[in-house]
Amino acid sequence: MTLAQEEAPVKHAIMPSMEVSWILRPLPSILAVVTLLFLMAGLRALSLGRKTISFRHRRQRLQAGWWLIGSSMISALLAIVLVRASHSPSFPLPNALPAQPSPLPSPTIALPTLSITPSLTPLPSPTFTPTLSVASSPSPSATPRLPLSLEIMILSAVTPLPSAAIYDVRFTQAVAGEYPITNRTEWTNPIWRMYVNFAYNNMTYGAQFSVLWFRNGELVYFESQPWPYSRRGRASYKWQPAMHEWHPGLYEVQFFVGLEWKATGRFIVRGEPRPPTSTLTPSPTRTPRPTWTLTVTSSPRPTRTPTVSPTSTSPPLTLTP
Repeated sequence: MTLAQEEAPVKHAIMPSMEVSWILRPLPSILAVVTLLFLMAGLRALSLGRKTISFRHRRQRLQAGWWLIGSSMISALLAIVLVRASHSPSFPLPNALPAQPSPLPSPTIALPTLSITPSLTPLPSPTFTPTLSVASSPSPSATPRLPLSLEIMILSAVTPLPSAAIYDVRFTQAVAGEYPITNRTEWTNPIWRMYVNFAYNNMTYGAQFSVLWFRNGELVYFESQPWPYSRRGRASYKWQPAMHEWHPGLYEVQFFVGLEWKATGRFIVRGEPRPPTSTLTPSPTRTPRPTWTLTVTSSPRPTRTPTVSPTSTSPPLTLTP
């Protein structure tokens, strides 16, 4: 074998490695530009989200902003890893990789094939029975979080106690003092209002307290205000939309003290809501104008009374010669 024949495999092995090197070298610069673009877009989305009045648009823009900032951080980490790998002696970029020896054929060992015939036992079909526990225990994998748009609206500077607790959540349409008259987890239309009644403990006066109402996972109503009650007791919050807005589905009420979730209550609404009543607007009616009727009445003419005028009588004149 000649020397040219021995160098031929080495040349073929070096050429692909050089192509790979030219592809990997500009990647850190590209990732740096992408990081800058994502960061600028995320900051702009957060700025626009804080200025938006609409709750849904504000939440979407804030979520998009945080996603863009997170993507910029990921691309920045990738760029740093590639830069460090290019300058590390243990992980050099492939400038000239030696020719890899062809792998030796591995001996094949014929193993006996085991044929297993699976027997499928039909499982009983699961029946879904909604068990609505009025207060759920904290779960690290499914802990609700306060939406970002509501976090911005928190104005209270009072720090709540970590031991603050919300429990014994009940749903009713009427309350008597601090206690609900009824307690049900399933309601049938028509419904015109709903109270959520709950017990609380270790609450701090003035700490931010938020109640969020969800229908089938979508936020439909919320209240957020400083805590106005005492340290321990019971309280009720009411939601009273129009009767035609009580659509059937699963309703969920979440309680937050500050930014920390404390409890969740659920109930079901069945049946179609009452349709909205259309109110007739009275149309203006023209008031008839007064008509002028000319009535001619003839008044009797005054009767003339004859008047006697005095007549002067003069004696006749007699002429005497």
